[in-house]
Amino acid sequence: MQDKDIVERILKGDIQAFELIINRYEMSIARFIYQMVRDRETAEDLTQEVFILAYNKLFTYKADYKFSAWLYRIARNRTIDHIRKEGKVKNVNIEDIGPVGSNEASPEEIVEFKELKESIESFITTLDEVDKQILFLRYTKHELTFNDIAVMMNMSLSSVKKRYYKIYDKFERYLSRNKLVKRGDNYELQQIR
Repeated sequence: MQDKDIVERILKGDIQAFELIINRYEMSIARFIYQMVRDRETAEDLTQEVFILAYNKLFTYKADYKFSAWLYRIARNRTIDHIRKEGKVKNVNIEDIGPVGSNEASPEEIVEFKELKESIESFITTLDEVDKQILFLRYTKHELTFNDIAVMMNMSLSSVKKRYYKIYDKFERYLSRNKLVKRGDNYELQQIR
């Protein structure tokens, strides 16, 4: 069943249909919020707030746009409000992001994966919040188009595309200026002179 059909059912009084929306989007909204606040408990609380807001504002949804873009926009705005109010974002430990490799990977592949992961994570910390959000949405929500992201972020389509493609240029420059060096069990970036 399409999101638009579910929304129509909810607006016609089928309150239980909202559970379909929650089941479909809860985990991805929580990950999106976590990427911004870096705190699991806060992300869970904000996710609940987002779904309450979405339910209460469902009548404002316009079927011309993807429902997921509308929902992510609510999540983004609510999270930004929270960050402004709290005035802080927690740092994230790279090991909290996910498993280093599969059980079938060789030790060399695991080390290479970890090095690349740390390089990417370190690079991402150099980006501004808008670039981080564009990157996150593009890589974690594959069904979102650039146009969906532009609507969600209240930006022009060309601005979203320019920022997205400039991230690649920034990453290449970042890699050419830095290299990952192992220090004991950890890795750190050193500038190349």
